[in-house]
Order: sequence, then C-alpha cells, then structure tokens
Amino acid sequence: MAHSLPDLPYAFDALEPHFDARTMEIHHGKHHATYVNTLNATIEGQADLESQSVEDLISDLSAIPENIRGPVRNHGGGHTNHSFFWKVLSGSGGGEPT
Repeated sequence: MAHSLPDLPYAFDALEPHFDARTMEIHHGKHHATYVNTLNATIEGQADLESQSVEDLISDLSAIPENIRGPVRNHGGGHTNHSFFWKVLSGSGGGEPT
C-alpha cells in the first residue's frame, strides 16, 4: 500500500484570515507531502511494511526494523498528525467552546 497525500476537505483559502491560501498550499503540498513521500521511500521494497496502514506501522514500532524505526516513526507520525490536523480545521468555524 503506497501511502498518499489526502486531499484537503476544503479550499486552500477556506481558513483565511487565520491561515492564508499560500501557507496552506505550502504546508499541505510540500511539508505534508514530504512526510508521505519519505515514508514510502523508507519502506519501499519491504512488502510486509508496504501492505500496512500508517496507523498499523506506527502503533507497534517494535515490529519495525531498527534501522528504519526512526524514519517510520517520524514520517509516519507526521503524516498521521497532519491528516488529522486537516480534518479538525473548518472554514465555517467550530461554534462555541465546550
């Protein structure tokens, strides 16, 4: 399973004025994409790892070969964190704090 950069659930300019469109384009299209691409490159050729979801990869790091454990943790974690981050932001606001 090649990991992929998820589409944003809104337009790049949907979070203005808090996050401008250019910042979102760079952060999503370059920063987050680098996490995904580097994770894929790190596990390339290891079918047992390539077939796992990113959540499975990072949930049991002891199962990852020691020589790539750090990069899988960093880039898999960065990919997971950013994927979650995009989902919790909203251009229409979130209402009153609870």
